[in-house]
Amino acid sequence: MNSFAYFELLFNNWPLYLASLLIVSLVYFIVFKKYYISLLDPFTFTCFFSAMSITVPIFLFFVNAITTRIFISFVVTQIFFFLGFRIFSPIKIDSIPIRKIQDHNTQEIRFIKWFFIVIGFTNILLQLFSYKLVGIPLFAESRLGIYGESGGINNLLKRILDVTLQCHIFLTIFFIYFKRKSFFFKIYTNISVTFILLVSVLSGSKGAFMSFGLAFFIYALYSMRWGNTSLFFLIKKFIIKFGAIALLSAFTVIMFSEAEANPFIFLLLRIGQSGDVYYMAYPNNVVDVVPTVNWFIALFGSPLSLLKIIPRAMVPEPMGYFIMQYHHPDVEFRGPNARMNIFSYVYFGIVYSPIYCFVIGAIFSFFRNKLFYLLPANIFGCIYYFLFLNAALKLESDFQSALADFINLITVLPFFVIISYYLSLKNTHA
Repeated sequence: MNSFAYFELLFNNWPLYLASLLIVSLVYFIVFKKYYISLLDPFTFTCFFSAMSITVPIFLFFVNAITTRIFISFVVTQIFFFLGFRIFSPIKIDSIPIRKIQDHNTQEIRFIKWFFIVIGFTNILLQLFSYKLVGIPLFAESRLGIYGESGGINNLLKRILDVTLQCHIFLTIFFIYFKRKSFFFKIYTNISVTFILLVSVLSGSKGAFMSFGLAFFIYALYSMRWGNTSLFFLIKKFIIKFGAIALLSAFTVIMFSEAEANPFIFLLLRIGQSGDVYYMAYPNNVVDVVPTVNWFIALFGSPLSLLKIIPRAMVPEPMGYFIMQYHHPDVEFRGPNARMNIFSYVYFGIVYSPIYCFVIGAIFSFFRNKLFYLLPANIFGCIYYFLFLNAALKLESDFQSALADFINLITVLPFFVIISYYLSLKNTHA
């Protein structure tokens, strides 16, 4: 079923869709109510789109568009994901252990400053270089495939930018509130804010501006561990204002990238398409004709190929590409994310797929709820929590993307940390 057929089915049966949405919302409220902290929490953002996604198969079952066997597989895998997630207790604001520190020591401040300089300049230079090399994503025909279509240096460039941009955003937030800034760092911080906002627009992503807000929330939450509670409670005062600015920014991006589209209708359709992989794969049992490979190769084929352990030819094509071309043979380098339920069904089978989903839920919960307490109570612990959480949030919707993020963090980030630490030791007067 393609998008046109799905939305036609939805408009003709909208009461059933609303009933499906109500059921899913109730389930998510019961499962995740203890884990909710704020609307600006990246976890809340992820849960919203997850709920919108799994509303689709519920609706499809109500209108008899999928078989009972596939629907039961979907329900069981989702239940096991919930069970896995609830292994770890939620973050409790009222009982966050506060480790009082007198002040940031001089060496740590030098380290942070050099890290900001190295990461910031690298991100700015590579972003400008990428625009020259592959073009500006906002004006590209395929924003998601702009780096992947060429491979080689383009792929390496994307990996580095994925890490440096997130670090640049986070460090910019830190230095916005850092009181003992020199004139240079005041100017540099303002330049960073301007550049990040510009890159957010040129990225062509409708949710790019949310990244800044989500990073700010994590910084405010984590800073409570060293006794700074003011930022967290300040969030409550501007959530509505920030939401309005983010929505206006999304409309602006749509007006540039989708000139003929009504921004409001376009956003509603995009939210409705959160579960596009379900209506493309479940009806007519399309999921049963998706090419399958050994589950280990399906999970780790890409890094194994990079390490030359297996030939590149053994790495399976992204499942979303196959599903998209099944319905639209003329479309390349585009397709829905292979969400957890479908990914596990294809590569693990109907019997073992719940185990995979349980493990994904447990890993997801670990990075969101447990890692928060395990990392050190300083800015670097905060950065690592933010980066690993962002990767973990993708586990349910796109395992390969999450794995790529984890690999990028492990391989790219240490290089910048080592360089910055060396410079901080060498330049003791910085």
